[in-house]
Amino acid sequence: MKKTFVLVRHLTTSWNRRKLIQGQTDIELDEGGKQEARTLAKKLQPLGIGCIVSSDLKRASQTANIIAETLHVPVVLDKRLRECAFGTVEGLTRKQAVEQYGDKILGAWNEQYDSYDFCEYGGENRKQVLERHLSFLNDVPSMSSEKTVLLVGHGRGLNTLLASLGHPPTIKRSEYCIIEH
Repeated sequence: MKKTFVLVRHLTTSWNRRKLIQGQTDIELDEGGKQEARTLAKKLQPLGIGCIVSSDLKRASQTANIIAETLHVPVVLDKRLRECAFGTVEGLTRKQAVEQYGDKILGAWNEQYDSYDFCEYGGENRKQVLERHLSFLNDVPSMSSEKTVLLVGHGRGLNTLLASLGHPPTIKRSEYCIIEH
């Protein structure tokens, strides 16, 4: 039985505003991000969402909980929806990462959803991120009987999933994407 998934990226953090690489560093939403979540929740109201499953990282779970307050639905946290781990690159800007690791790191950034690899820096590669996200999707039927499920995750993780399922990998903050799986 196919389920409808509404995919949402976490909203804005202070690290987003400073253009710092977050990965699995556990950063909270800033006040602007919390307001963005309240605004997005209103846009999601007509979609018939029955439950929310979110990454367990604070910026995603806070986004999910704010949306859940408006939609009056439960939230389940699942670490498989975490962002790609970028290892020692986390906490740096892209410019700082290039200064520290050289131009070779640009290849990992430029291969957005097809073949990135941050293992050399203590992080993950595309295959690992995709396996986590697909494992989650396969388990959803046993987690929830709801037909429409909101997933709250992260940019590279969700866009990698979208690309692998044949959808444009273009989900941005404050937007949502609907897929059937």
